[in-house]
Amino acid sequence: MDPIAAAAALLTTAAPQDPGYRTLWSPVDRVGSSTSPDGTITVDLPAEAFRAGLDEQDAHLALQQLAHTVTATASSTGLLPQNAEPEVVVLVDGRAREEVFGSVRLDQPLRPDGNLEAPLWLLDPREGPHPEGAVEISGRALEGVDDVRWAVLDEDGATVAGGSVSTTARDDGTVGFRTEVELTPGRYGVTVTGRDAEGVTVRDDGAVEVVAG
Repeated sequence: MDPIAAAAALLTTAAPQDPGYRTLWSPVDRVGSSTSPDGTITVDLPAEAFRAGLDEQDAHLALQQLAHTVTATASSTGLLPQNAEPEVVVLVDGRAREEVFGSVRLDQPLRPDGNLEAPLWLLDPREGPHPEGAVEISGRALEGVDDVRWAVLDEDGATVAGGSVSTTARDDGTVGFRTEVELTPGRYGVTVTGRDAEGVTVRDDGAVEVVAG
């Protein structure tokens, strides 16, 4: 399964770790996807993925979750053309313009709604093995997020490296950050934190495995 299809399938099967959250999808293990040169991502989901009877607001949130997930996956895996403005076409068992969740017809491509985007987003390091040496830590944040800091923790939870990063304005209205850290073979957790415009701490987490070169 390609990364976009795998991410969409995981979206339907992964259970929220926080009991205060719930999933709006039914689990499926069969998802198709393709990406066109103009940045259009097509995702083909089985009908059983769409829970019946969602109200319009919940249906909108579920579809935005899908749009953000697959566009982020396409971007982080290099499947999205540079400078493309991605949109997502959703098929249901290969059919276009279907009604889903009992309340929404898929008659227009989806675009990720920036108002629903996480304030801080870790893009690298990507999942999978990385050679020993410099590992890139990068991501983006919404405008207004300040004091962005990063930390790398070993398997015991001890901090092995960390620091602050400067942010650079991006064309999409967010700010980007990037740094590198030298890591020896092992498994590590990566955390980035910042403060939003109201002074609330925001964060994102990732993991990386470093292998001997």
